[in-house]
Amino acid sequence: MRTPHILSSRKQLWRRAWAFLLFGTLTLSGCFVEGPPAHSVGHQHKHAGTEEGAHLRYQEPDRYTWQYPDKVVKALKLEPGMKVADLGSGTGYFTFRLAEAVGDSGKVYAIDINKEMNASIDKQSVEKQVDNVQTVLAVEHDPLIPDKVDLIFSVNAYHHLKDRTAYFQNAARYLKPGGRVAIIDFRKGMFRHYTEQRVLLQEFKAAGYGLDKTHGFLPRQHFLVFSQPKK
Repeated sequence: MRTPHILSSRKQLWRRAWAFLLFGTLTLSGCFVEGPPAHSVGHQHKHAGTEEGAHLRYQEPDRYTWQYPDKVVKALKLEPGMKVADLGSGTGYFTFRLAEAVGDSGKVYAIDINKEMNASIDKQSVEKQVDNVQTVLAVEHDPLIPDKVDLIFSVNAYHHLKDRTAYFQNAARYLKPGGRVAIIDFRKGMFRHYTEQRVLLQEFKAAGYGLDKTHGFLPRQHFLVFSQPKK
């Protein structure tokens, strides 16, 4: 006859095994995933692992189904020879698309506060033989763009910034005459980190910018373009 304590121990082992299997199933199905990764610029999400290649999850193929990168770049109306600052460039999801749009005569500054992200872009630039991308290690309160640009472009990074009105008041000095700022950030309910559109509009108005264009084709994000403050 099996003793009660042996039966009890086996039940506990089975329960632990089932719990482990259930946790693994839920994790693989995405139940414990916060959401799509975002760029970093003034603050960083915590990531599990920093080994080489770990950050390439930012390039996951599924992102194409909701980010519409080609349509976004087309909407920016970039021309050959333009200079663009990719603010919170991450591992370059948009950086190299922007670089293609401005051509060899143009320039893209990949701006991030994360050295590993910049290193990833530098490595890709060599592999892709791209010469018009330059990484810039920024600080929390200043993008430190090394030259005046036609466009400051930021995707999924706005919600990271601290004192955003002051940040973009300062960033205006990096814009050429007629320069623009394009912001894409998550809508409420799409991701744990987000910025409501009304907040974006209020903060850019306070910084002196005018609303130039609102694009509504992104299913998960706001896409607003602002004109630089009048001097």
